[in-house]
Amino acid sequence: MKGIKIIASVTFREGIRDRIYLIFFFFAIILLLFSLFLSMLVIGDPTKVIADFGMGVMSLLGILIVIFVGGPSFSKELQKRTVISVLSKPISREEFLVGKLFGIWSNVFVNLLAMAVLLFLLILAKGVMIWGIFVQAFLLFLEMGILTAVDLMFSSFTTSFLAMLFTLSFYVVVHLTTTIEKASQSLSSPISKAVVRYIAYLLPNFDYFNLKNQVVYGLNVPPLFYCKSFVYFLALIIFFTILAVWVFKKKEI
Repeated sequence: MKGIKIIASVTFREGIRDRIYLIFFFFAIILLLFSLFLSMLVIGDPTKVIADFGMGVMSLLGILIVIFVGGPSFSKELQKRTVISVLSKPISREEFLVGKLFGIWSNVFVNLLAMAVLLFLLILAKGVMIWGIFVQAFLLFLEMGILTAVDLMFSSFTTSFLAMLFTLSFYVVVHLTTTIEKASQSLSSPISKAVVRYIAYLLPNFDYFNLKNQVVYGLNVPPLFYCKSFVYFLALIIFFTILAVWVFKKKEI
C-alpha cells in the first residue's frame, strides 16, 4: 500500500503541474461561463440550459484529462524507460499501475469538484439550487475511474497516440450500448438480431453513470439505481484494473 500511495502522490502532483492539464481546466471554466451567455439566446428555462451545458462540460473535461494527460504520462515513462528506476525499488508492477490509476483519478476528482461547485454557484445566482449537479459529478467521477483503468491498459502495450484513440473509441462505444440494443429490435433477421443484442449485452453500459436529464428536469431517481450503479462501477473497475495489471506484467521493459 505504501508504494501505491507514493506513486499516486507523485502522479497527482505531476498532473497538477502539467500545462495541458491547466489549459483544459481554464478552457472548461470559460465554457461554463459561456453557458450564461448561451442561456440568454435559447428559449426556455435558463437554469436548465446552464445545467445541461455545464454537466456536458464536466464530462468533456474528465475525458480530456484521462486521455490527454493521464495516459500519455504513463506511456512516456514506459517509452523513456524511467519506469525501470522506479520498479528497481521495493515497488511492484501492480503497485505502480494502481498508484498511477489513483493519481490520475485524483486529478479528475479535483477538476470535477471545482466544476461542480462553479456550476452550482452559476445556477444559484439565478435563484435556483440544483443539488443533483453533485450527484452527476460523483457518477462522472466513477465513470472516469473506469476509463482511466481502460486507458492504462491500452497504454501498457501500445503507443501514446493509439492508446488515446482506443480509449476514445471505447468511450464512444460504451455510450452507445443502449442505442445498439434498441437498434437490434429493428433487424428483420433473427440471427442478426440475436448477435447484435448479444454484443450489446457484452459491452459495458455507461448509462448507469448518466443522470443529466433527471438532474436538469428534476426527475426522481429510485435509490436502487444508485446501488446498481455503484455495484456496476466496482465490477468494471476491478475487471479493467486486473486486466491492465496483467497486460503490464506481460510487457517487457
